[in-house]
Amino acid sequence: MRESVMKLQRTSNFAYPLLPRLIAGGILTVFSIMHFMNPGHFRDILTAAGFPMVDANVYAATAVEFIAGVLLLSGLLTRVGGLLGVATMLLAIYATIQIAGLTTETLPGGLTAIPFVPPVPLPIMVTLLSIATIVLGGGRFSLDHRMTAACNQRDGQTKAAVALS
Repeated sequence: MRESVMKLQRTSNFAYPLLPRLIAGGILTVFSIMHFMNPGHFRDILTAAGFPMVDANVYAATAVEFIAGVLLLSGLLTRVGGLLGVATMLLAIYATIQIAGLTTETLPGGLTAIPFVPPVPLPIMVTLLSIATIVLGGGRFSLDHRMTAACNQRDGQTKAAVALS
């Protein structure tokens, strides 16, 4: 189990993964907070897009979006955060496209107005940035880097102690 987590957290010593991680994580966190604070608007978006189990998905999708943002911002389990970010943003792209094709006459579920959604380039950008974090990892300024460096140092000390004895 420990080896699996270590492989998942392995990252480079480069600083540049910080930028996509912070941008994607920041956007995901901000939007999830907005969805938590105004679940009625998010419910309208999910209803208009035709998603099933809207009442459950309002909170489940928002929680996953928040977890993805926090993981990306902290750099802890960065690849997992990136994967969650990709999943939520693919659904956001689908919802945005579905809502763009609606008119006031074709609104589902008793909605009276088309809910506002950000333009489709925003979720596409966050998806691409999340994919970059999956590929690159957290980079030098992440908790993943600190944790793997500490484990490697501890393992090195253990191997040295075994070699000396």
